[in-house]
Amino acid sequence: MSIETLSLAPIYLPLLGAALILVCKSFFPTKIRRLAEYMGTILGLGLPPVIVLFLYPTLQQQGSIDLVIGSYAPSIGINFSFDGLSILMILLAACVTIPTWIYSRKVGPAHSNFTALVLIQNAAISAISMTSDLFNLFVCLEVMGVVAYVLIASSQKGNAVHASFSYLMFSSSAMVFFLLGVFGLYRLTGSLSYDGITQGLAGLGPSEQKTALFSLVLLVVPILLRVAVMPLSLWLIDAHSKAPHAVSALLSGVLLKIPLFALIRVLHLTPLASGMGLPISWAGTITALVAVLSALAQSDAKKLLAYHSISQIGYVVSAWGLALHTGLETQAGALLLAASLFHAFSHALFKALLFLSIGTTTDCSGNRDVYTLRGANHRLRQEGEVLPLTMLCYFIAALSITALPPFNGFFSKTLLTYSLKGGWQYAILSVAGAGTVASFMKLSRIFLPSKQPFEPIVKESLPRFPFTLHLGLSILAALCVLTGIFAPNLIFFIGTLLGGAYALDYGNQFFFSASNLLKTLYTLFGGIALFALAVSKPGSKVLYRLKAMKSSFSDLFLGFAAAIAALLLMLLQH
Repeated sequence: MSIETLSLAPIYLPLLGAALILVCKSFFPTKIRRLAEYMGTILGLGLPPVIVLFLYPTLQQQGSIDLVIGSYAPSIGINFSFDGLSILMILLAACVTIPTWIYSRKVGPAHSNFTALVLIQNAAISAISMTSDLFNLFVCLEVMGVVAYVLIASSQKGNAVHASFSYLMFSSSAMVFFLLGVFGLYRLTGSLSYDGITQGLAGLGPSEQKTALFSLVLLVVPILLRVAVMPLSLWLIDAHSKAPHAVSALLSGVLLKIPLFALIRVLHLTPLASGMGLPISWAGTITALVAVLSALAQSDAKKLLAYHSISQIGYVVSAWGLALHTGLETQAGALLLAASLFHAFSHALFKALLFLSIGTTTDCSGNRDVYTLRGANHRLRQEGEVLPLTMLCYFIAALSITALPPFNGFFSKTLLTYSLKGGWQYAILSVAGAGTVASFMKLSRIFLPSKQPFEPIVKESLPRFPFTLHLGLSILAALCVLTGIFAPNLIFFIGTLLGGAYALDYGNQFFFSASNLLKTLYTLFGGIALFALAVSKPGSKVLYRLKAMKSSFSDLFLGFAAAIAALLLMLLQH
Protein backbone atom coordinates (compact mmCIF):
# COMPACT_ATOMS: atom_id res chain seq x y z
CA MET A 1 0.00 0.00 0.00
CA SER A 2 1.40 3.39 -0.98
CA ILE A 3 1.89 6.16 1.54
CA GLU A 4 -0.73 8.26 -0.32
CA THR A 5 -3.37 5.52 0.01
CA LEU A 6 -2.48 5.03 3.67
CA SER A 7 -2.95 8.75 4.33
CA LEU A 8 -6.59 8.41 3.23
CA ALA A 9 -7.24 5.62 5.77
CA PRO A 10 -8.90 7.99 8.30
CA ILE A 11 -11.55 8.59 5.63
CA TYR A 12 -12.21 5.16 4.16
CA LEU A 13 -11.75 3.01 7.29
CA PRO A 14 -14.65 4.64 9.23
CA LEU A 15 -16.82 4.35 6.10
CA LEU A 16 -15.94 0.67 5.78
CA GLY A 17 -16.72 0.18 9.46
CA ALA A 18 -20.10 1.90 9.10
CA ALA A 19 -20.92 -0.18 5.98
CA LEU A 20 -20.03 -3.40 7.82
CA ILE A 21 -22.31 -2.48 10.73
CA LEU A 22 -25.28 -1.52 8.56
CA VAL A 23 -25.01 -4.54 6.23
CA CYS A 24 -24.78 -7.00 9.11
CA LYS A 25 -27.68 -5.29 10.85
CA SER A 26 -29.86 -5.83 7.79
CA PHE A 27 -29.00 -9.43 6.96
CA PHE A 28 -27.55 -11.27 9.98
CA PRO A 29 -28.70 -12.41 13.45
CA THR A 30 -28.03 -10.56 16.71
CA LYS A 31 -24.71 -12.18 17.66
CA ILE A 32 -23.14 -11.42 14.28
CA ARG A 33 -24.53 -7.88 14.38
CA ARG A 34 -22.90 -7.24 17.74
CA LEU A 35 -19.61 -8.71 16.55
CA ALA A 36 -19.79 -6.56 13.41
CA GLU A 37 -20.44 -3.45 15.48
CA TYR A 38 -17.31 -3.96 17.57
CA MET A 39 -15.24 -4.89 14.52
CA GLY A 40 -16.47 -1.81 12.70
CA THR A 41 -15.66 0.35 15.71
CA ILE A 42 -12.11 -1.00 15.95
CA LEU A 43 -11.71 -0.50 12.21
CA GLY A 44 -13.18 3.00 12.09
CA LEU A 45 -12.31 4.50 15.49
CA GLY A 46 -9.30 2.55 16.72
CA LEU A 47 -7.10 2.24 13.63
CA PRO A 48 -7.17 5.80 12.18
CA PRO A 49 -5.32 7.50 15.08
CA VAL A 50 -2.71 4.71 15.02
CA ILE A 51 -2.17 5.21 11.28
CA VAL A 52 -2.04 8.97 11.69
CA LEU A 53 0.74 8.70 14.28
CA PHE A 54 2.53 6.18 12.06
CA LEU A 55 2.59 8.79 9.27
CA TYR A 56 4.01 11.50 11.54
CA PRO A 57 7.70 10.77 10.68
CA THR A 58 6.86 10.98 6.97
CA LEU A 59 5.28 14.39 7.50
CA GLN A 60 8.37 15.58 9.34
CA GLN A 61 10.40 14.77 6.24
CA GLN A 62 7.98 15.85 3.50
CA GLY A 63 5.84 18.50 5.16
CA SER A 64 2.65 17.08 3.60
CA ILE A 65 1.34 14.16 1.57
CA ASP A 66 -0.49 15.49 -1.51
CA LEU A 67 -2.66 13.46 -3.84
CA VAL A 68 -5.50 13.79 -6.35
CA ILE A 69 -8.40 11.33 -6.16
CA GLY A 70 -8.92 9.20 -9.25
CA SER A 71 -5.52 9.94 -10.85
CA TYR A 72 -6.92 13.03 -12.56
CA ALA A 73 -4.87 16.13 -13.30
CA PRO A 74 -4.71 18.48 -10.28
CA SER A 75 -6.64 21.17 -12.18
CA ILE A 76 -9.77 18.97 -12.54
CA GLY A 77 -9.41 16.34 -9.81
CA ILE A 78 -10.33 16.41 -6.10
CA ASN A 79 -7.22 17.48 -4.24
CA PHE A 80 -6.28 16.20 -0.79
CA SER A 81 -3.37 17.22 1.40
CA PHE A 82 -2.50 15.32 4.58
CA ASP A 83 -0.45 17.61 6.83
CA GLY A 84 0.14 18.51 10.47
CA LEU A 85 -3.20 20.27 10.82
CA SER A 86 -4.90 17.10 9.56
CA ILE A 87 -3.20 15.08 12.29
CA LEU A 88 -4.34 17.51 14.98
CA MET A 89 -7.97 17.55 13.82
CA ILE A 90 -8.14 13.74 13.49
CA LEU A 91 -6.56 13.19 16.92
CA LEU A 92 -8.89 15.77 18.50
CA ALA A 93 -11.91 13.89 17.13
CA ALA A 94 -10.54 10.51 18.26
CA CYS A 95 -9.74 11.66 21.82
CA VAL A 96 -13.37 12.71 22.34
CA THR A 97 -15.22 10.19 20.18
CA ILE A 98 -13.66 6.99 21.58
CA PRO A 99 -14.41 7.59 25.30
CA THR A 100 -17.82 9.05 24.46
CA TRP A 101 -18.71 5.95 22.43
CA ILE A 102 -17.57 3.75 25.33
CA TYR A 103 -19.77 5.77 27.71
CA SER A 104 -22.78 5.36 25.42
CA ARG A 105 -22.62 1.54 25.33
CA LYS A 106 -25.08 1.01 28.17
CA VAL A 107 -26.33 4.53 28.77
CA GLY A 108 -27.40 5.38 25.24
CA PRO A 109 -27.80 5.89 22.40
CA ALA A 110 -26.67 2.24 22.60
CA HIS A 111 -27.54 0.93 19.17
CA SER A 112 -25.69 0.10 15.98
CA ASN A 113 -27.17 3.04 14.08
CA PHE A 114 -25.52 5.43 16.54
CA THR A 115 -22.16 3.72 16.08
CA ALA A 116 -22.48 3.86 12.29
CA LEU A 117 -23.37 7.56 12.41
CA VAL A 118 -20.38 8.32 14.65
CA LEU A 119 -18.11 6.53 12.16
CA ILE A 120 -19.55 8.50 9.24
CA GLN A 121 -19.07 11.69 11.22
CA ASN A 122 -15.41 10.86 11.85
CA ALA A 123 -14.90 10.07 8.17
CA ALA A 124 -16.34 13.50 7.31
CA ILE A 125 -14.06 15.18 9.88
CA SER A 126 -11.02 13.46 8.38
CA ALA A 127 -12.05 14.49 4.87
CA ILE A 128 -12.57 18.10 6.03
CA SER A 129 -9.10 18.10 7.57
CA MET A 130 -7.46 16.86 4.36
CA THR A 131 -9.38 18.38 1.50
CA SER A 132 -7.68 21.04 -0.63
CA ASP A 133 -10.76 21.62 -2.74
CA LEU A 134 -13.34 24.24 -1.78
CA PHE A 135 -16.42 22.47 -3.15
CA ASN A 136 -15.34 19.21 -1.52
CA LEU A 137 -15.04 21.14 1.75
CA PHE A 138 -18.66 22.24 1.32
CA VAL A 139 -19.79 18.65 0.70
CA CYS A 140 -17.91 17.28 3.71
CA LEU A 141 -19.26 20.03 5.98
CA GLU A 142 -22.77 19.15 4.87
CA VAL A 143 -22.19 15.43 5.53
CA MET A 144 -20.97 16.28 9.03
CA GLY A 145 -23.99 18.54 9.52
CA VAL A 146 -26.52 15.93 8.35
CA VAL A 147 -25.05 13.39 10.78
CA ALA A 148 -25.30 15.97 13.57
CA TYR A 149 -29.00 16.58 12.80
CA VAL A 150 -29.74 12.86 13.09
CA LEU A 151 -27.68 12.43 16.26
CA ILE A 152 -29.44 15.31 18.01
CA ALA A 153 -32.83 13.73 17.27
CA SER A 154 -31.67 10.22 18.24
CA SER A 155 -33.30 10.40 21.68
CA GLN A 156 -36.64 10.35 19.80
CA LYS A 157 -38.11 12.96 22.13
CA GLY A 158 -40.19 15.80 20.77
CA ASN A 159 -37.98 18.58 22.09
CA ALA A 160 -34.83 16.93 20.68
CA VAL A 161 -36.48 16.56 17.27
CA HIS A 162 -37.45 20.23 17.33
CA ALA A 163 -33.90 21.23 18.28
CA SER A 164 -32.55 19.09 15.45
CA PHE A 165 -34.93 20.68 12.95
CA SER A 166 -33.98 24.19 14.12
CA TYR A 167 -30.29 23.39 13.70
CA LEU A 168 -31.04 21.97 10.26
CA MET A 169 -32.86 25.14 9.18
CA PHE A 170 -30.22 27.53 10.51
CA SER A 171 -27.21 25.60 9.28
CA SER A 172 -28.50 24.59 5.85
CA SER A 173 -29.80 28.06 5.08
CA ALA A 174 -26.44 29.58 6.01
CA MET A 175 -24.53 27.05 3.92
CA VAL A 176 -26.39 28.28 0.84
CA PHE A 177 -24.38 31.48 1.24
CA PHE A 178 -21.21 29.42 1.63
CA LEU A 179 -21.99 27.81 -1.71
CA LEU A 180 -22.51 31.25 -3.27
CA GLY A 181 -19.07 32.21 -1.97
CA VAL A 182 -17.60 29.09 -3.60
CA PHE A 183 -19.28 30.05 -6.87
CA GLY A 184 -17.93 33.61 -6.63
CA LEU A 185 -14.34 32.46 -6.18
CA TYR A 186 -14.69 29.85 -8.93
CA ARG A 187 -16.05 32.48 -11.32
CA LEU A 188 -13.11 34.77 -10.58
CA THR A 189 -10.30 32.20 -10.57
CA GLY A 190 -11.59 29.28 -12.65
CA SER A 191 -10.48 26.84 -9.94
CA LEU A 192 -11.85 25.11 -6.85
CA SER A 193 -8.52 23.91 -5.46
CA TYR A 194 -6.92 26.04 -2.75
CA ASP A 195 -3.72 26.48 -4.74
CA GLY A 196 -5.61 27.38 -7.91
CA ILE A 197 -7.74 29.93 -6.08
CA THR A 198 -4.64 31.47 -4.50
CA GLN A 199 -2.94 31.85 -7.88
CA GLY A 200 -6.11 33.28 -9.43
CA LEU A 201 -6.66 35.83 -6.66
CA ALA A 202 -3.09 37.11 -6.98
CA GLY A 203 -3.76 38.54 -10.45
CA LEU A 204 -7.08 40.30 -9.84
CA GLY A 205 -7.73 43.98 -10.48
CA PRO A 206 -9.23 46.38 -7.87
CA SER A 207 -12.87 45.84 -8.87
CA GLU A 208 -12.48 42.06 -8.98
CA GLN A 209 -10.80 42.11 -5.57
CA LYS A 210 -13.99 43.59 -4.09
CA THR A 211 -15.96 40.68 -5.55
CA ALA A 212 -13.37 38.28 -4.12
CA LEU A 213 -13.69 39.92 -0.70
CA PHE A 214 -17.47 39.53 -0.80
CA SER A 215 -17.07 35.86 -1.75
CA LEU A 216 -14.65 35.29 1.11
CA VAL A 217 -17.10 36.92 3.53
CA LEU A 218 -19.80 34.53 2.28
CA LEU A 219 -17.46 31.66 3.17
CA VAL A 220 -16.55 32.95 6.62
CA VAL A 221 -19.91 33.97 8.11
CA PRO A 222 -21.65 30.55 7.63
CA ILE A 223 -18.64 28.91 9.28
CA LEU A 224 -18.92 31.34 12.20
CA LEU A 225 -22.56 30.26 12.51
CA ARG A 226 -21.49 26.60 12.59
CA VAL A 227 -18.85 27.50 15.18
CA ALA A 228 -21.50 29.40 17.22
CA VAL A 229 -19.95 32.87 17.44
CA MET A 230 -22.45 35.46 18.68
CA PRO A 231 -24.85 36.68 17.37
CA LEU A 232 -24.92 33.50 15.26
CA SER A 233 -24.91 31.03 18.16
CA LEU A 234 -28.45 30.88 19.48
CA TRP A 235 -29.27 27.65 17.60
CA LEU A 236 -26.74 25.81 19.76
CA ILE A 237 -28.51 26.05 23.12
CA ASP A 238 -31.42 23.72 22.32
CA ALA A 239 -29.27 21.44 20.18
CA HIS A 240 -26.76 20.80 22.97
CA SER A 241 -29.12 20.83 25.93
CA LYS A 242 -31.79 18.54 24.46
CA ALA A 243 -29.62 16.00 22.67
CA PRO A 244 -28.57 12.74 24.39
CA HIS A 245 -25.57 13.30 26.65
CA ALA A 246 -23.13 11.43 24.42
CA VAL A 247 -24.26 13.50 21.45
CA SER A 248 -23.92 16.75 23.42
CA ALA A 249 -20.33 15.74 24.24
CA LEU A 250 -19.56 15.11 20.56
CA LEU A 251 -21.21 18.33 19.38
CA SER A 252 -19.43 20.56 21.87
CA GLY A 253 -16.15 18.67 21.92
CA VAL A 254 -15.63 18.14 18.20
CA LEU A 255 -18.14 19.61 15.78
CA LEU A 256 -17.78 23.23 16.90
CA LYS A 257 -14.05 23.38 16.22
CA ILE A 258 -13.51 21.41 13.02
CA PRO A 259 -15.01 23.94 10.53
CA LEU A 260 -12.99 26.79 12.04
CA PHE A 261 -9.61 25.14 11.65
CA ALA A 262 -10.51 23.79 8.21
CA LEU A 263 -11.21 27.35 7.09
CA ILE A 264 -7.75 28.58 8.10
CA ARG A 265 -6.29 26.47 5.27
CA VAL A 266 -8.31 28.52 2.80
CA LEU A 267 -7.93 31.97 4.29
CA HIS A 268 -4.23 32.09 5.07
CA LEU A 269 -3.40 31.51 1.39
CA THR A 270 -4.47 34.99 0.33
CA PRO A 271 -3.58 38.39 1.84
CA LEU A 272 -7.16 39.55 1.12
CA ALA A 273 -8.37 37.48 4.08
CA SER A 274 -6.02 38.96 6.67
CA GLY A 275 -8.31 41.96 7.13
CA MET A 276 -11.06 39.62 8.39
CA GLY A 277 -8.95 38.43 11.27
CA LEU A 278 -9.32 41.44 13.53
CA PRO A 279 -13.15 41.75 13.45
CA ILE A 280 -13.41 37.96 13.88
CA SER A 281 -11.14 38.22 16.93
CA TRP A 282 -13.34 41.00 18.34
CA ALA A 283 -16.46 38.88 17.79
CA GLY A 284 -14.83 35.93 19.56
CA THR A 285 -13.83 38.05 22.55
CA ILE A 286 -17.30 39.54 22.97
CA THR A 287 -18.79 36.05 22.56
CA ALA A 288 -16.66 34.74 25.42
CA LEU A 289 -17.92 37.42 27.81
CA VAL A 290 -21.61 37.60 26.83
CA ALA A 291 -22.03 33.83 26.74
CA VAL A 292 -20.48 33.32 30.17
CA LEU A 293 -22.87 35.91 31.65
CA SER A 294 -25.75 34.10 29.95
CA ALA A 295 -24.48 30.82 31.43
CA LEU A 296 -24.49 32.39 34.88
CA ALA A 297 -28.18 33.22 34.40
CA GLN A 298 -29.29 29.66 33.59
CA SER A 299 -31.16 27.30 35.90
CA ASP A 300 -30.99 24.25 33.61
CA ALA A 301 -27.65 22.45 34.09
CA LYS A 302 -27.21 21.42 30.44
CA LYS A 303 -28.18 24.87 29.16
CA LEU A 304 -25.52 26.32 31.44
CA LEU A 305 -22.97 23.98 29.86
CA ALA A 306 -24.24 24.84 26.37
CA TYR A 307 -23.63 28.55 26.97
CA HIS A 308 -20.17 27.69 28.22
CA SER A 309 -19.49 25.91 24.93
CA ILE A 310 -20.19 29.22 23.21
CA SER A 311 -18.04 31.12 25.70
CA GLN A 312 -15.05 28.80 25.37
CA ILE A 313 -15.24 28.81 21.58
CA GLY A 314 -15.07 32.60 21.93
CA TYR A 315 -11.59 32.20 23.43
CA VAL A 316 -10.57 29.98 20.51
CA VAL A 317 -11.98 32.35 17.86
CA SER A 318 -10.38 35.38 19.51
CA ALA A 319 -6.87 33.91 19.16
CA TRP A 320 -7.68 32.32 15.77
CA GLY A 321 -8.81 35.62 14.25
CA LEU A 322 -5.82 37.52 15.58
CA ALA A 323 -3.50 34.82 14.21
CA LEU A 324 -5.03 35.32 10.77
CA HIS A 325 -4.67 39.08 11.08
CA THR A 326 -1.06 38.92 12.33
CA GLY A 327 0.04 36.38 9.74
CA LEU A 328 0.73 32.70 10.34
CA GLU A 329 4.26 33.10 9.03
CA THR A 330 5.19 35.40 11.93
CA GLN A 331 6.23 34.32 15.42
CA ALA A 332 3.21 36.03 16.99
CA GLY A 333 0.83 34.46 14.46
CA ALA A 334 2.28 30.98 15.00
CA LEU A 335 1.88 31.37 18.78
CA LEU A 336 -1.72 32.58 18.45
CA LEU A 337 -2.75 29.69 16.20
CA ALA A 338 -1.03 27.12 18.42
CA ALA A 339 -2.69 28.62 21.52
CA SER A 340 -6.07 28.53 19.75
CA LEU A 341 -5.60 24.88 18.80
CA PHE A 342 -4.36 23.87 22.23
CA HIS A 343 -7.34 25.47 23.96
CA ALA A 344 -9.70 23.88 21.43
CA PHE A 345 -8.16 20.49 22.28
CA SER A 346 -8.38 21.12 26.03
CA HIS A 347 -11.96 22.35 25.75
CA ALA A 348 -12.94 19.29 23.74
CA LEU A 349 -11.81 17.05 26.60
CA PHE A 350 -13.16 18.88 29.63
CA LYS A 351 -16.45 19.93 28.01
CA ALA A 352 -17.18 16.36 26.84
CA LEU A 353 -16.47 15.21 30.41
CA LEU A 354 -18.77 17.91 31.81
CA PHE A 355 -21.69 16.93 29.58
CA LEU A 356 -21.31 13.22 30.40
CA SER A 357 -20.83 13.63 34.16
CA ILE A 358 -23.58 16.23 34.60
CA GLY A 359 -25.88 14.25 32.30
CA THR A 360 -25.39 11.13 34.42
CA THR A 361 -25.93 13.10 37.63
CA THR A 362 -29.11 14.86 36.52
CA ASP A 363 -30.59 11.66 35.10
CA CYS A 364 -30.10 9.87 38.42
CA SER A 365 -31.49 12.84 40.34
CA GLY A 366 -34.44 13.36 38.01
CA ASN A 367 -33.79 17.11 38.16
CA ARG A 368 -31.71 19.55 36.05
CA ASP A 369 -32.50 22.73 38.01
CA VAL A 370 -29.30 24.00 39.64
CA TYR A 371 -31.33 26.02 42.17
CA THR A 372 -33.29 23.08 43.57
CA LEU A 373 -31.03 20.07 43.03
CA ARG A 374 -28.90 19.25 46.09
CA GLY A 375 -27.27 16.10 47.43
CA ALA A 376 -26.56 14.84 43.92
CA ASN A 377 -23.80 12.48 45.05
CA HIS A 378 -26.12 10.91 47.62
CA ARG A 379 -28.62 10.35 44.84
CA LEU A 380 -25.91 8.71 42.70
CA ARG A 381 -25.17 6.32 45.59
CA GLN A 382 -28.86 5.56 45.95
CA GLU A 383 -28.97 4.76 42.26
CA GLY A 384 -26.21 2.18 42.65
CA GLU A 385 -22.85 3.96 42.28
CA VAL A 386 -20.46 2.53 44.89
CA LEU A 387 -17.50 4.89 44.40
CA PRO A 388 -18.10 8.63 43.74
CA LEU A 389 -16.42 8.48 40.33
CA THR A 390 -19.03 10.60 38.57
CA MET A 391 -18.62 13.45 41.06
CA LEU A 392 -14.82 13.14 40.96
CA CYS A 393 -14.82 13.31 37.15
CA TYR A 394 -17.12 16.32 37.24
CA PHE A 395 -14.78 18.23 39.55
CA ILE A 396 -11.76 17.39 37.39
CA ALA A 397 -13.61 18.88 34.42
CA ALA A 398 -14.83 21.88 36.45
CA LEU A 399 -11.33 22.65 37.70
CA SER A 400 -10.07 22.33 34.14
CA ILE A 401 -12.55 24.80 32.64
CA THR A 402 -11.95 27.27 35.47
CA ALA A 403 -8.24 27.16 34.58
CA LEU A 404 -6.79 25.89 37.85
CA PRO A 405 -3.50 23.94 37.86
CA PRO A 406 -2.49 21.22 37.19
CA PHE A 407 -5.36 20.60 34.75
CA ASN A 408 -5.22 21.27 31.02
CA GLY A 409 -7.47 24.35 31.08
CA PHE A 410 -4.93 26.22 33.19
CA PHE A 411 -2.18 25.70 30.63
CA SER A 412 -4.29 26.34 27.52
CA LYS A 413 -5.96 29.49 28.89
CA THR A 414 -2.67 30.82 30.25
CA LEU A 415 -0.97 30.38 26.87
CA LEU A 416 -3.95 31.83 25.00
CA THR A 417 -4.33 34.92 27.17
CA TYR A 418 -0.54 35.44 27.15
CA SER A 419 -0.61 35.41 23.34
CA LEU A 420 -3.28 38.16 23.47
CA LYS A 421 -1.50 40.27 26.08
CA GLY A 422 -1.28 43.93 25.17
CA GLY A 423 -4.70 44.07 23.48
CA TRP A 424 -8.12 44.76 24.98
CA GLN A 425 -9.00 41.12 24.30
CA TYR A 426 -6.76 40.16 27.22
CA ALA A 427 -8.79 42.20 29.72
CA ILE A 428 -12.17 41.01 28.42
CA LEU A 429 -11.13 37.35 28.48
CA SER A 430 -9.81 37.77 32.02
CA VAL A 431 -13.26 39.00 33.09
CA ALA A 432 -14.83 36.08 31.22
CA GLY A 433 -12.53 33.77 33.19
CA ALA A 434 -13.94 35.15 36.44
CA GLY A 435 -17.43 34.54 35.05
CA THR A 436 -16.50 30.91 34.38
CA VAL A 437 -15.41 30.46 38.00
CA ALA A 438 -18.68 32.02 39.22
CA SER A 439 -20.95 29.89 37.04
CA PHE A 440 -19.22 26.64 38.03
CA MET A 441 -19.49 27.58 41.69
CA LYS A 442 -23.19 27.89 40.98
CA LEU A 443 -23.37 24.54 39.18
CA SER A 444 -21.25 22.71 41.75
CA ARG A 445 -23.83 23.48 44.45
CA ILE A 446 -25.82 20.48 43.22
CA PHE A 447 -23.35 18.31 45.15
CA LEU A 448 -23.95 20.13 48.45
CA PRO A 449 -25.87 18.12 51.09
CA SER A 450 -29.63 18.32 50.75
CA LYS A 451 -31.73 19.71 53.59
CA GLN A 452 -34.72 17.71 52.38
CA PRO A 453 -34.96 13.95 53.03
CA PHE A 454 -34.63 11.77 49.95
CA GLU A 455 -37.53 9.64 48.86
CA PRO A 456 -36.63 5.94 48.96
CA ILE A 457 -36.12 4.25 45.60
CA VAL A 458 -37.65 0.89 44.80
CA LYS A 459 -34.77 -1.58 44.55
CA GLU A 460 -36.03 -3.12 41.31
CA SER A 461 -35.83 0.25 39.58
CA LEU A 462 -32.20 0.83 40.54
CA PRO A 463 -30.21 1.43 37.37
CA ARG A 464 -26.74 -0.07 37.36
CA PHE A 465 -23.60 1.92 36.74
CA PRO A 466 -21.98 -0.16 34.01
CA PHE A 467 -18.25 -0.44 33.69
CA THR A 468 -18.38 1.28 30.30
CA LEU A 469 -19.95 4.42 31.81
CA HIS A 470 -17.18 4.82 34.35
CA LEU A 471 -14.51 3.84 31.81
CA GLY A 472 -15.60 6.56 29.38
CA LEU A 473 -15.63 9.18 32.14
CA SER A 474 -12.28 7.99 33.54
CA ILE A 475 -10.54 8.15 30.16
CA LEU A 476 -11.64 11.76 29.63
CA ALA A 477 -10.68 12.69 33.20
CA ALA A 478 -7.26 11.09 32.78
CA LEU A 479 -6.74 13.01 29.53
CA CYS A 480 -7.63 16.29 31.27
CA VAL A 481 -4.92 15.57 33.85
CA LEU A 482 -2.30 14.17 31.46
CA THR A 483 -2.62 16.97 28.90
CA GLY A 484 -2.04 19.35 31.79
CA ILE A 485 0.99 17.54 33.18
CA PHE A 486 2.54 17.21 29.72
CA ALA A 487 1.26 20.55 28.41
CA PRO A 488 4.74 21.88 27.43
CA ASN A 489 5.38 18.76 25.35
CA LEU A 490 1.94 18.98 23.75
CA ILE A 491 2.43 22.66 22.87
CA PHE A 492 5.78 21.86 21.25
CA PHE A 493 4.12 18.97 19.35
CA ILE A 494 1.36 21.29 18.08
CA GLY A 495 3.89 23.90 16.99
CA THR A 496 5.88 21.25 15.13
CA LEU A 497 2.81 19.94 13.34
CA LEU A 498 1.75 23.40 12.25
CA GLY A 499 5.07 23.70 10.44
CA GLY A 500 5.93 27.11 11.85
CA ALA A 501 9.45 28.43 11.63
CA TYR A 502 9.35 29.37 15.30
CA ALA A 503 9.73 26.82 18.11
CA LEU A 504 7.00 27.04 20.75
CA ASP A 505 9.05 26.04 23.77
CA TYR A 506 7.04 26.99 26.88
CA GLY A 507 8.10 25.03 29.96
CA ASN A 508 6.61 24.80 33.42
CA GLN A 509 8.71 27.74 34.55
CA PHE A 510 6.68 29.93 32.18
CA PHE A 511 3.28 28.64 33.29
CA PHE A 512 4.09 28.69 37.00
CA SER A 513 5.71 32.11 36.95
CA ALA A 514 4.65 34.57 39.63
CA SER A 515 2.67 36.72 37.17
CA ASN A 516 0.67 33.80 35.78
CA LEU A 517 -0.08 32.37 39.22
CA LEU A 518 -1.16 35.81 40.45
CA LYS A 519 -3.45 36.19 37.45
CA THR A 520 -5.00 32.81 38.28
CA LEU A 521 -5.48 33.91 41.89
CA TYR A 522 -7.08 37.22 40.82
CA THR A 523 -9.42 35.34 38.47
CA LEU A 524 -10.42 32.95 41.26
CA PHE A 525 -11.18 35.76 43.73
CA GLY A 526 -12.94 37.72 40.98
CA GLY A 527 -15.12 34.70 40.29
CA ILE A 528 -15.99 34.33 43.97
CA ALA A 529 -16.96 38.01 44.12
CA LEU A 530 -19.04 37.70 40.94
CA PHE A 531 -20.79 34.61 42.32
CA ALA A 532 -21.67 36.52 45.51
CA LEU A 533 -23.07 39.33 43.36
CA ALA A 534 -25.02 36.88 41.18
CA VAL A 535 -26.81 35.26 44.14
CA SER A 536 -27.68 38.65 45.70
CA LYS A 537 -31.12 40.16 45.08
CA PRO A 538 -29.95 42.85 42.61
CA GLY A 539 -27.77 40.36 40.77
CA SER A 540 -30.57 37.79 40.60
CA LYS A 541 -32.90 40.36 39.04
CA VAL A 542 -30.36 41.23 36.34
CA LEU A 543 -29.70 37.56 35.58
CA TYR A 544 -33.43 36.83 35.44
CA ARG A 545 -33.89 39.52 32.79
CA LEU A 546 -30.93 38.16 30.86
CA LYS A 547 -32.39 34.65 30.99
CA ALA A 548 -35.81 35.93 29.85
CA MET A 549 -34.37 37.22 26.57
CA LYS A 550 -35.58 34.98 23.73
CA SER A 551 -34.61 34.71 20.10
CA SER A 552 -36.34 33.49 16.97
CA PHE A 553 -35.41 32.25 13.53
CA SER A 554 -35.81 35.77 12.12
CA ASP A 555 -33.56 37.20 14.85
CA LEU A 556 -30.77 34.81 13.92
CA PHE A 557 -30.97 35.70 10.25
CA LEU A 558 -31.03 39.38 11.10
CA GLY A 559 -27.78 38.72 12.96
CA PHE A 560 -26.49 36.73 9.98
CA ALA A 561 -27.18 39.61 7.59
CA ALA A 562 -25.69 42.12 10.03
CA ALA A 563 -22.53 39.99 10.38
CA ILE A 564 -22.05 39.85 6.60
CA ALA A 565 -22.62 43.61 6.22
CA ALA A 566 -20.35 44.57 9.14
CA LEU A 567 -17.51 42.31 8.04
CA LEU A 568 -17.75 43.53 4.45
CA LEU A 569 -17.75 47.21 5.49
CA MET A 570 -14.69 46.72 7.69
CA LEU A 571 -12.84 44.98 4.87
CA LEU A 572 -13.69 47.66 2.32
CA GLN A 573 -12.51 50.39 4.70
CA HIS A 574 -9.34 48.41 5.34
